[in-house]
Amino acid sequence: MTNIYEIAKKVGVSHMTVSRAFNNPELVGKKTKEKIFKIANELNYRPSMVAISMRTKKTYYIGLILPDIINPFFPEIVRGVDDFARKSNYNVILVNTDNDYNIQNSSLNMFSNRRIDGIILSGIAGGKKDNIFINEIISRNIPVVLIDRYIPELNSSYVITNNQKAAYDATSYLIKLGHTKIGVISSPQKIKIFQDRLKGYKSALINSNIEFNEDLIIEGEESIKSGYITTKALFNRSNKFTALFSMCDFMAFGAYQYCRENNVSIPDDISIISIDDIYASALLTPPLTTMAQKKYDMGYIAAKILIDCIRKNKIPKKQVILEAQLIERLSCKKII
Repeated sequence: MTNIYEIAKKVGVSHMTVSRAFNNPELVGKKTKEKIFKIANELNYRPSMVAISMRTKKTYYIGLILPDIINPFFPEIVRGVDDFARKSNYNVILVNTDNDYNIQNSSLNMFSNRRIDGIILSGIAGGKKDNIFINEIISRNIPVVLIDRYIPELNSSYVITNNQKAAYDATSYLIKLGHTKIGVISSPQKIKIFQDRLKGYKSALINSNIEFNEDLIIEGEESIKSGYITTKALFNRSNKFTALFSMCDFMAFGAYQYCRENNVSIPDDISIISIDDIYASALLTPPLTTMAQKKYDMGYIAAKILIDCIRKNKIPKKQVILEAQLIERLSCKKII
């Protein structure tokens, strides 16, 4: 069997350099590392993860906890996490909690028993249970990075979207098209990122000297069904709005369904804008204008922060805020 001494001889470096290339690649120059991996691949060399784990006291596994893997928002995040982990010789264990706190807790116990090196966590609401859960992870000395959502008072490491600005830009876009009566179907306001989105909506109105009207806002859940129900309730409450801001694409899909069933034309009767840009948004009729979150980057960066800190035996403290991008499609119309 090929060993690191044979690789070192062919590359012209010491066996310790070869070892570092596999165990601590950030300590080896790019060109040297490429040569080592090329020769290793030619010789069909595969490092023993058991031996590496015993030597480094690391398992080379990280956990990824998601609230709902069926939600098409998450696959790109998973791909970003997995891509960085794989190129760093790490494996990812995925847990889908179905927003069940008991499953979330049992996954932490499973990760602890497996001596996992770190955790990427999504789906937290920010309530008392989430605070307890994250503090429990920290108490077990497991590095953790939050993704998509965050809890400001914990001062933990996270990668999120600039949600306030995304909502501000979405609302401002509608205002530039001439809309001054803009309804909102809101995701749960107990969650910090959706509080931020409501702030962005309000700020855009204030900066354009448009009066804020509480009656134009209805709160629901992050689902197609809730989008349908809240849109229906908004129309029953008022028919004066000309545009609708949905806080997530799933709720916007429900709004589309309501409009289709009730002969409300998009965008002739009502313009709709959202935040997320999941794949199906471009397939609607008409295609949905939305603020695209950088979902792949979110996962990739979160994995990089986590694995870099694991290698340095540090607790992750980095906080990254990504900007959303306006994707103009055909669901919004300029009015006179």
